[in-house]
Amino acid sequence: MPNVQLTEAMQDYAERQVRSGAYANVSEVVRAGMRKLMDEDGATAFYRLKRELGEAMAEPVVDVDLDELFSVKRG
Repeated sequence: MPNVQLTEAMQDYAERQVRSGAYANVSEVVRAGMRKLMDEDGATAFYRLKRELGEAMAEPVVDVDLDELFSVKRG
């Protein structure tokens, strides 16, 4: 786990957030900040899509006859 150095003002703010009950500890405050940054730059959407694609790839494959699926009755 990386060791993060905060400015005094950042440390004070994080500790106030913990004292207020908004977060359980300073690590949670830092993680919340990282989530916000990831949301702003689209990283969260990227990792969500990556996870969803991985889950979809793990699902069983069903063979489908596309001609049959999209067949149009011919007279």
